[in-house]
Parts: sequence; C-alpha cells; structure tokens
Amino acid sequence: MLNVLSVGAICADALSASYPSGALLLATLADRVPGIFFGLPLVALASLVFAATHHEDPAAIGLATVHWSVWLGGILGIVLAAVLLLGWMS
Repeated sequence: MLNVLSVGAICADALSASYPSGALLLATLADRVPGIFFGLPLVALASLVFAATHHEDPAAIGLATVHWSVWLGGILGIVLAAVLLLGWMS
C-alpha cells in the first residue's frame, strides 16, 4: 500500500524530469504542507461569500471575488512562506 510520502516522491520524480523548476517546487510544497490544495477552494468560497454580502450586481460580485481572493491568497501565502522559512531555519 502506498502512503502519502511515497506518492509525493513518485510525483516529484516524474515531474522533475519534464518540468524541473516549477513542478518540482509545487510537488515539494504539496508534499511538505499536507492539505494546501484544500485551502484554495476555501479562499475562493470565502471571497465569494464576502463579495456577495457587499454587492448586489453580479458583475460587481465577480470583480470583488477576484479582489478578495488575491488579498486572502496573498496574506495566507505570506504566512505559509513565514512558517516554511521558520521550519527550515530550525
């Protein structure tokens, strides 16, 4: 039976052969931070709900959703980078 770490290692090896920089970084992040991809739909959903509570026009809701997704994604990305950096330094 395969565990998560061996699947991550297999994916990293397969991706590094064809796309050495970006795919390897993505595989490393996904391997090191379990559940990182579960956070992306939550950020999108939180942005949509927040935008929908502040606007009535569908076009304005769409623009506000993108705006809040960028803000939330940026803030959470900075927190993630800080946590990974602190973990790497220790």
